[in-house]
Amino acid sequence: MATEALKLTAQIVISHASMSELTPKELVDEIKVIYNVLTALESSEALLEAAEGGAEPGPEAEVLKKPSIPLDEIVKEKYVVCLECGKKMRTLKAHLRKAHHLAPAEYFRRYSLDPKKYPLVCKEYSEQRRKLAKEKGLGERGFRRKKASA
Repeated sequence: MATEALKLTAQIVISHASMSELTPKELVDEIKVIYNVLTALESSEALLEAAEGGAEPGPEAEVLKKPSIPLDEIVKEKYVVCLECGKKMRTLKAHLRKAHHLAPAEYFRRYSLDPKKYPLVCKEYSEQRRKLAKEKGLGERGFRRKKASA
């Protein structure tokens, strides 16, 4: 008979595998990692309940993570690095939502980042968008009046 950790492992892996392509080796590795994490959590949860008298942590007990790369290497000219998975992309907002189920605010909070200092788009893309907006006349004084009278 399957244990609870094994059932949860199967559910998690099935869910993840349905949303991403995994090689057979990656699939086996993921099963092992998830099972080990769940069993470790199960045993540490029992220890925590005994020590704390069964008190559940509140939603404000969010885990802060330390970035795996230096902060000055996150935003570059042609890419931005995702601190969750290490991928280099032009924009991160959609990636964070789809791959990690994170809102930008949660991502910034999780890594204690300042949104003004660490944008979710690379410098090149930001500059392209800025030029495009200027060409369209966005940001100029009286833009709405000019458009309305035209």
